[in-house]
Amino acid sequence: MKRENKAKERSQRAVELLGSAIDVKISELTESNRQLKRKIFDLYTIFEISRSINSVLDYRTLVDSFLLTSLGQIGASSAALYLPKNSQSRRLTLATSKGITHIEEVQGNINIEGRLATYLKAIAKPVMVSELAERFAGSSDFAFFAAFQNGLIIPLIIQSHLKGFLALGRKVSGVGFAVDDTEFLSILANQFVVALENARLYESEKSALRELKIAQRQLVLTERQAAIGELSAKIAHEVNNPLSIISNYLHLCSRNFDNPDKAEEHLDVARQELSRIARIVRQLLDFHRPQKAEKSTIDIRSLLDDILALLEWQLVERKITIERLADDPLPNVTGSAEQLKQVFLNLVLNAKDFMPDGGILKITVTSNDTEVKIKFVDTGPGIPPEHISRVFEPFFTTKDNSAGTGLGLSVCFGIIKEHNGFITAANDPEGGASFEITMPVASGDEDET
Repeated sequence: MKRENKAKERSQRAVELLGSAIDVKISELTESNRQLKRKIFDLYTIFEISRSINSVLDYRTLVDSFLLTSLGQIGASSAALYLPKNSQSRRLTLATSKGITHIEEVQGNINIEGRLATYLKAIAKPVMVSELAERFAGSSDFAFFAAFQNGLIIPLIIQSHLKGFLALGRKVSGVGFAVDDTEFLSILANQFVVALENARLYESEKSALRELKIAQRQLVLTERQAAIGELSAKIAHEVNNPLSIISNYLHLCSRNFDNPDKAEEHLDVARQELSRIARIVRQLLDFHRPQKAEKSTIDIRSLLDDILALLEWQLVERKITIERLADDPLPNVTGSAEQLKQVFLNLVLNAKDFMPDGGILKITVTSNDTEVKIKFVDTGPGIPPEHISRVFEPFFTTKDNSAGTGLGLSVCFGIIKEHNGFITAANDPEGGASFEITMPVASGDEDET
């Protein structure tokens, strides 16, 4: 009987021990399950935050977003972000902060090559402020960390370079930072520092593009002024000729007062020359008159007429014949009439300069449903083969130093590109240089010109 009781007691204790073991195991599994759920939640949260952060290219928005996310997810009472002011700076200073009552207390100025920064780069993970306080007690770099007692420091590292760090104050709840918190912040910091570099590169590219556009506008203006200057000198010469004729015929009039018919004949010649001067001046004013900045629908044939009329006397004087061939009907294009006039003016003047003893300039305009092609072919010496690939480079010229700036074709290239077209240079099989402009047909343009 006693033996049976002892057996029952042993069985009961075994059951109790087994129950306790099961309870412990259930508790462990419950805790593991909780931690797993927390990790899944953190990973999902980080995924969503990363997607949001990586879509932001504005530097200030990105910094503020990171700081607010860190505060909200961890429940810290305060936060401050320390970054270099620019890519050349060797010191980390306060970029932004949240929850700081006295901002002067956290105005740090940390040498990026000093002991503290070197240590943060070496450990490359979140570290408690208390641990840093023991290691760097008395260091001037560490003085401002007093504002983050019981807080956490998260280094921002990319490719083994320290790009800054995040300082968090104690938690609002009063509990310490858990392992889950530091893991979350490590991953978030890695995502942020990559996005930060992208934002800085974007800002740098945007600044460079802005400067390039300013330089391009200046180049266009400079070349236009040079073209106007050259054109004005030629126009002055063209105006001087009819003025001399007018002066001579007025003098003849004064000597023929006794012969009214003869005097009237001389006056008719003077009137014709005055009309010629008025036409030349009107053409020059039409070319130089400021146009609206907005693009409009343009008739290429009419634009070429204006330029050739403006240069008529120069071409006649140089013994250059213009041969024109254009499709009929010809679709319109969209663009700036003023800028396209400058392109055509430069190309015609270029052809004239390379035909000092006269020649032929053939202008052909062809089109299809999507694009218009304008081709200028002269009978000059052509382009040296080794120079064809460089003719659109700024300041490259084959003219004498006194004859060209090397900007004309470069400006033409930029203007045509802004009009969603392109310009090419080649040598014509029959001799001479050939420049071809291709531009898209005006959208929705059904009119025939």
